[in-house]
Amino acid sequence: MTFDFYLGGYGRDSYRLTLNNGSLSCSQYYGVPTEHDKIIKISNNEHWEKLLSFLKNCSWEEVYDSTILDGTQWELKVMGRGIRINSYGSNVYPDNFDVFLLLLNNILNEAEIHIDG
Repeated sequence: MTFDFYLGGYGRDSYRLTLNNGSLSCSQYYGVPTEHDKIIKISNNEHWEKLLSFLKNCSWEEVYDSTILDGTQWELKVMGRGIRINSYGSNVYPDNFDVFLLLLNNILNEAEIHIDG
């Protein structure tokens, strides 16, 4: 399975989450990216399963874009387990993006990371 999520932009914290060998590698940084500094095991994690169940029902567009140059950009790539999402946005989000962040933050609580949209 592939899971790769980025959210960040000018003048704000950035986040990078990638799935590697059954663990979610999480980075929170301002400016220049750093090494993944938090690891969350996702096997038998009920919050991870809820997120995957939610993503199976998402029909996100490939691009959500606005004419605003500064702001927040995000990208999500998920492949596997009946899910195929490859979506990007700049200052525009799918209607249920807030639900996605809520479910993701439930997983990230363990690492004391909270992503604000």
